[in-house]
Amino acid sequence: MKIDIKENIQSITDKMSNYPSDCVFTGEGSIETDLKIFIKQETLRKIDDYLKSDINNELGGVLIGDVCLIEGNRKFIKIDNLIIAKHTNSSLSRLTFTHETWVNINEILERDFPDKKILGWFHSHPGHTVFLSNFDVFIQENFFNMDYMVAYVYDPTIDDRGFFFWKDKKIAKSNGYYIYDILNDEDLYKTNEVHNNLDFLDDKHIDKKKTLLLGSNFNNYIILIVLLANLLLLLLMIYNYIDLKKNALLKEDLARELSEVKNENEKLKQRLENFIVDYELQKNGILSYDKNENFSSSKKTEMINKSGETNSSKNTLQKEIIKYTVKPGDSLDKIVQEFYKNKSGIEIVMKQNNLKSKTDIKIGQVLEIPRFSE
Repeated sequence: MKIDIKENIQSITDKMSNYPSDCVFTGEGSIETDLKIFIKQETLRKIDDYLKSDINNELGGVLIGDVCLIEGNRKFIKIDNLIIAKHTNSSLSRLTFTHETWVNINEILERDFPDKKILGWFHSHPGHTVFLSNFDVFIQENFFNMDYMVAYVYDPTIDDRGFFFWKDKKIAKSNGYYIYDILNDEDLYKTNEVHNNLDFLDDKHIDKKKTLLLGSNFNNYIILIVLLANLLLLLLMIYNYIDLKKNALLKEDLARELSEVKNENEKLKQRLENFIVDYELQKNGILSYDKNENFSSSKKTEMINKSGETNSSKNTLQKEIIKYTVKPGDSLDKIVQEFYKNKSGIEIVMKQNNLKSKTDIKIGQVLEIPRFSE
């Protein structure tokens, strides 16, 4: 935030005054050694309402009131009005008080508040939280450097506010402030923190009076945070459920496709094995293959021409079935080797006996062994 200030000369003397009787403390922590800040409730609401009116640009103005002295020459300030800064150049993170701005402020001050002082300035930090930026500190140090001048910062997006003041010639954030002139506010009566006795402002008891103004804001934030956390957790659970459901459906689809691929592979494997068997039998002269009809090895008997002649030819092979009982120590390879003298007849024996694998035999089982003779 940039503020150009031409002049701010004030010659009004401090006023002797007592603390306001109808006030409430808001904040936390001890303010025993702090500058006590009193602000009129109506003035605070006007400031906040104005700063809320535009959350896309920083807004600001000056605080108007009195510098007061109480017994012992202890100083405190009473803020009871404000002057809005007009003719400014502003953005979301920048506010410039122009020469026209200060001309307007001085005119209003002289016309409407001739016996008041500028007690500091106020501005908004929409979305930036409550703090003084380096440039804000520069402004405070160079243009609002009287020991009674304060800075009020308000973030309308989170409804958070705070005062900054001079402490030991350094800028510090106040632990709290007092709001006065609240006797007609029923909500504040309910807090039981409205005092008509000045004794509650005694320094010995000041740290015991930790009441929040607009008090339920903190609790509302906690409730809002909990609700948002629960909402996020619910959304996460819904997302995980949908993701798991999607993965389960995908897994089922993949399993189904895999099963179909396996079935196709089995069919292709069976066709390949049939082709190999037919080829081996044809190669060894056991069978002849006719292009125009499919050969079935499950026929019990058939006449097959060794040289490719018709069934009426003299030289034909007669297929017969031999019953063989499986004995201990037998294997399909051994049995086939014994009957065929080679392993090319394994597929024939397996098909003849509906065996799914070479190990599908057991002792005592009767196998049908096809044999061919002239």
